[in-house]
Amino acid sequence: MGQTTMAEENRPLFNLKAVVRETGVAAPTLRTWERRYGLPNPQRAPSGRRLYSRRDIETVRWLAQRLSEGMTVGQAVALWRSLEEAGRDPLTEYSRMPSEGFPVEQEVLERWRNAWVAACLAFDEAAADLVANQAFALYPPETVCLEVLLRGLQAIGDLWYAGRATVAQEHFASGLILRRLESLIQAASPPVRPGRLLVAAPPLERHSVNLRYLTYLLRQHGWDVVYLGAETPLGRLTETLQALQPRWVITAAQYLATVPGLVDLAEVLRTGGFLLGYGGRAFNQVPALRRRIPGHFLGERLDEVPRRLERWATEGPPALAVEPPPEVYREMWGLFRMREMAILGTLWLTMAEQGAGANGLIEFGAEFGLHLQAALATGEMAVMDAYLSWVRGLRGEGGLPEGWLARYLLSYADALDRWMGPIAAPVTEYLRNRAQEVSQEAR
Repeated sequence: MGQTTMAEENRPLFNLKAVVRETGVAAPTLRTWERRYGLPNPQRAPSGRRLYSRRDIETVRWLAQRLSEGMTVGQAVALWRSLEEAGRDPLTEYSRMPSEGFPVEQEVLERWRNAWVAACLAFDEAAADLVANQAFALYPPETVCLEVLLRGLQAIGDLWYAGRATVAQEHFASGLILRRLESLIQAASPPVRPGRLLVAAPPLERHSVNLRYLTYLLRQHGWDVVYLGAETPLGRLTETLQALQPRWVITAAQYLATVPGLVDLAEVLRTGGFLLGYGGRAFNQVPALRRRIPGHFLGERLDEVPRRLERWATEGPPALAVEPPPEVYREMWGLFRMREMAILGTLWLTMAEQGAGANGLIEFGAEFGLHLQAALATGEMAVMDAYLSWVRGLRGEGGLPEGWLARYLLSYADALDRWMGPIAAPVTEYLRNRAQEVSQEAR
């Protein structure tokens, strides 16, 4: 618009015929847009004729450009409003796409995902909301939540792992997602399917974003869902189950260390005769864990879950084929939980004598113990393989100083020998073998 001043830009000078000629948008279409959406918003002459400003004409062109890129007029107007609400001028903030055409969907979603991640890392709530609003104006909420927000949160987690982001940034992003999901859930249609679903995270599982997103998906598919949130205590869960009589209880372990809590939850449900559906990143990392859970695995993708439950509602769920862990592992798990504090005390003293700092060692020891419990509870030492592989690549907070892992594993094996005796032989042998591998790779 060159050097046109704001006053000139908004001066009502053009009749309807001139706007049609300049924009190529038909007069009936312009009237419909004005009536339904308030865009454009011409003034009226004393005679009642519409008079358009230069900005009105540019607004019509902007809307027409969005339609040529694949939006509906409703999506284009929603995008315009979201930009205005953020204090941005749509005519300058949202540029036209390159001449080679509208990028494929994944490229667009990746662009928004990267922009949303950058805003979260800068703690810029307004910018993050603006990006999300633009994406929601174009694509279904389910797609935006999964491809932009949840995968964006995963990208921030990856940055933390690489030492390039902080826990505070991850929590900030999680908060924005949860707020968005709450508004979507509140706007969901009333349930139309018979029965009720109970969604609850197992004890110690603090990652609630995925389960909250799943709650939204299930509501969108007509289910009546009760959501209990993160770290659901098992103490009085039986009373809740008896009161609600859910058709399914849905849970997830994103974190390998929370698998024992999920095992305990599964046992409560099995005893009460309730159906368990479960999933989460832990079961994608270590698929062998699925055979140890007396419940139905819901798939590796969240968006698969509603359809799978709908099919099972008609056909019935598949028969379970559960393999209980070897009894020796269950015995080790029970003994370890009784003597863990003594084991850790011995370990810390040994490591301190070797010059390890106490603060980081205590935090790492707690995490190590949780993952070892997950391996013992399920009889799957592949859990420890996955955890140790993760630890060796960790560059963020919570890891051991470089060169200390092999010594830690050997000292842990010695502490287990002292406090658990011969029963711990499968684990101590495992730890010593892994220590040897770590030492050899470091040479």
